[in-house]
Amino acid sequence: MRSVAAELGVTPMALYRLVPDAVALSRTIADSAAAPIRPKLTGAPLTDALARWATLAYRHLGHYPGLAAFVMMEWTELPSWLDVVEVLLTEAEEQGIAGEHGVATVNAVFAFVLTRAQLRDAAAVAPRRRLRPVAENPDRYPLIRASLAEYTTAQTAKHFEMGLTTLIAGLRSPASRTDGP
Repeated sequence: MRSVAAELGVTPMALYRLVPDAVALSRTIADSAAAPIRPKLTGAPLTDALARWATLAYRHLGHYPGLAAFVMMEWTELPSWLDVVEVLLTEAEEQGIAGEHGVATVNAVFAFVLTRAQLRDAAAVAPRRRLRPVAENPDRYPLIRASLAEYTTAQTAKHFEMGLTTLIAGLRSPASRTDGP
């Protein structure tokens, strides 16, 4: 409350006239932040719509450090984030991917975006990675050692794109569908 009040140039007590507590303030901020990334029904293939939304959402969350972690815990209480999920589920249902399979498909992408955004937030403030156990036990971790550059420096944007590509490819796979085209 203090940091928001300071940013607005008011006292913390003035904020309590608008919201009852810090959780309500956080929910209001998080709910407002979802508006620019609310997807629109396009009729595009579901995987294309999900990939487009995921990229937009990941970039957008980068402007609000800590928001992804809050949304991960609170999204079921945030109308604008529920709206995002509802539109994505509607897109899935209109393409014949409904019920639990539609939920699993949308949730896979939604959770991927939030967790990768959280990792990006954490990497921005984390100390440099030394991977001391790898250096001390090179035979135990040969594959990590062979790709050490991928682990010593967080490459969050690169790994987001690679992970999203892999996730979307899996969703496109006929084997991933159980109740729809």
